[in-house]
Amino acid sequence: MLPLAWKPIAAGGLIRLGSARDGGYIVPERAVLASSFLIGMGLNDDWQFEKEFRRLKDVGIVCFDHTVTWKFWLRYYVEQILRLRWARLGRYADYRWFFSRPGVEHRPVRIGYDQPGEVSVAGLMKEFPTGNIFLKIDIEGSEYRILDDVVQHSDRFTSVVIEFHDIDLHRDRIDEFVAGMSNFSVVFLHANNFGGTDGQGDPLVVEMCLVRNDLLDAATPGDPGPALPANTSRLPDIELRFAPATARGTSDVRHGVAAGAE
Repeated sequence: MLPLAWKPIAAGGLIRLGSARDGGYIVPERAVLASSFLIGMGLNDDWQFEKEFRRLKDVGIVCFDHTVTWKFWLRYYVEQILRLRWARLGRYADYRWFFSRPGVEHRPVRIGYDQPGEVSVAGLMKEFPTGNIFLKIDIEGSEYRILDDVVQHSDRFTSVVIEFHDIDLHRDRIDEFVAGMSNFSVVFLHANNFGGTDGQGDPLVVEMCLVRNDLLDAATPGDPGPALPANTSRLPDIELRFAPATARGTSDVRHGVAAGAE
């Protein structure tokens, strides 16, 4: 079972941004509208979240992913052709179109520490010293290197969407992070079924959304909020089970459904 502290509270004003499956997230609309900048950590071949974010709020966007280079696109096209995925051959053109727009940038830089080819959260806060920032993090396990800095600079963020990997190995670190974000509330938690489960049937990868409490909307009674389907339809969905508040029962939440809707 997952720690009870990770269980989402009942919240209103949640919307879905991004791809229909993997790459899509449930986020608070009010936090999006309150943001003056979006920092995306992790890109790969999917920037639908960033595109929809900018349609909702015309803000500056900078994305960091050191793996997306000309070599990435060469491998990508060879793979798509070999698999006869003709519809995906326009991805590079869309990438060039989106990231050539004014105020939108992709930097092939690793998130980590302040050294050549890398940048830290603290370094980014120096580069962007003013304004409310919406932070999206999907960096394939490197998130644990930056959690302390995210907590330290949490007053700069309207909302944080983060994908946690290998959570069976890092539960204590995630617990510390959630506790450290004391001015935030978890409003959404989703199991990424690409990641599989541990020996107890709990997910190994989860997507979490936290919102700053001054931007938190109350839930509307009877409104379950938007749902997010499984990241891939080829694998079984994963049920989220939370540790009991007391020894007499458990509190379970199906993926994508905020607490309070059971």
